[in-house]
Amino acid sequence: MPLDVAKDPYAIPEYLTARIDDLGLHDNVRDLVNHGYTVIQDPVAHALTDRVREAILRLADDTAEPRKGQSAALLLGRDPVFAEAVLVPRLLTLVEFLVGRGAILSQLTSSVRGEGAAPLALHADNSWFPAPFPSWEIMATACWVTDEFTKEGGCTAVVPGTHVLKRHPNQQECAELNGLQPIIAAKGSLCLWDGSVWHGNYPRQIPGKRVVMHMTYTRAGFAPVEDYGHLDDAWLEGQPPELRDLLGRNIFLGSTTIASGGPDPAKLMHTQRLARSQRA
Repeated sequence: MPLDVAKDPYAIPEYLTARIDDLGLHDNVRDLVNHGYTVIQDPVAHALTDRVREAILRLADDTAEPRKGQSAALLLGRDPVFAEAVLVPRLLTLVEFLVGRGAILSQLTSSVRGEGAAPLALHADNSWFPAPFPSWEIMATACWVTDEFTKEGGCTAVVPGTHVLKRHPNQQECAELNGLQPIIAAKGSLCLWDGSVWHGNYPRQIPGKRVVMHMTYTRAGFAPVEDYGHLDDAWLEGQPPELRDLLGRNIFLGSTTIASGGPDPAKLMHTQRLARSQRA
C-alpha cells in the first residue's frame, strides 16, 4: 500500500512520487518513517557487490593506522567501482527522501572486522549535533553489505523507532540496550537509516571477515560558502586561537587520510564534546 503521507511526519515530495512508484520503494519509505531504517534491494547494487568487496580488501592494506580492525577511507577515485556504487538508483532516491535535493556525499569509507571484533556502542549518527535534533533529518547513513548480515557475523544492531526521540541515547540506555534488534540482510543489500536512529553492531563470533562500505550523506547547506583551505598552518601561526576555531581546524571534519583510514581521533572527540555541551 502507498504511504498515507497525511498521517506521517514525512510527506513524500511531489517531484519524488513518480520515482518512488517506479522503483517500488513505498515499503522502504514506510520503514524509514515508522522505524528509522530500511533494507534496500537494488539489482545494480547486487551486480557490483563482489567488486566493491574486493576493492575494499585490497585498499585496506594501504591503511597504516587501522583502528577497530581494518578500514579503507576516501574511497571515491581509488577504484572505478566506487563511482558506480554511489549512483545506485534506489539508494539515491531514498537518500533524497530523507535529506532533500542536492544531498552531499559526506563520507565513503569501509570497515573490515574479523572474528572476535568487539561491538560498536549504541549511538546516533548525529553525533556532532546537540539534542534535540531538528524535525527534519540532518544526515543519513547507508551500509553496503558485501557478505550476509547476521547477528553472529557482527551485523548492525538498531533500536527501531528511536529516531522520533530526536536525541542521543544516555549512558543507561547504552548499557541496557532495550529493544535492540539485528538487521538481518542478504549479501548485496543496502541498509539505510536516518541520523537520529540509535544503532551499533554486534561482536563478530564466526570466522571470516565482515566487509562493509559506509556511505553518509548530509543536506546541502552544511558546507561553508567559502573555502579557506589555502590558509595553512604557517599563516595561522601567531594568530588568535579563535581564528583556528572559526576556520574549523579543530573540528574532525575533513581530517581523514588514506593512511589513517578515518578521522583524527582527538579532533573527533573534541567535536563530540562541543556538540554535547551545546544547548539548543
